[in-house]
Amino acid sequence: MKKFINHIDHVVWLSRLENAEKNVADLEAITGGNLVRYERDDMKTVLFIDWDAGLEVVAPMPEVIDFNRGLHERLESHGEGLLAAVFAVEDLEKHKEKLEAKGIFVGPLMEDKPDAPWIERIILRERFAPEVAGSWMVLSQIDYQDDVIKFVDVKEKVA
Repeated sequence: MKKFINHIDHVVWLSRLENAEKNVADLEAITGGNLVRYERDDMKTVLFIDWDAGLEVVAPMPEVIDFNRGLHERLESHGEGLLAAVFAVEDLEKHKEKLEAKGIFVGPLMEDKPDAPWIERIILRERFAPEVAGSWMVLSQIDYQDDVIKFVDVKEKVA
């Protein structure tokens, strides 16, 4: 498995459910990405994700539950837009301990259940960190199967 560490793993946009398909289509047209739709009834949230491109659009379903309440509140207060930068760390628990030693609060662990739709391709563990410049920061420890993210060799240009 491969893992990005110490840099942004992916970015997340927040969308109203009724606008999500158009927002995804716009993002795909600009980036050439292919965001796959995942309906998570357990979270009352629809996710559109392209792990390879590092792009995610999240849209809460109309029913408000504990998990999606913050998304509904964010839509009310800020509307649609860039929601979060997901920053990859090597060891989520060690990183949490370092931050808490500095007095920086880190939220509870969010990790996939065995029935997560992408569990065969990635293993995901995340925690919220404090906002930065009005956007959420999410700390992540994501282990990718080797075929999830495409890497290419780049030849140096010789002058």
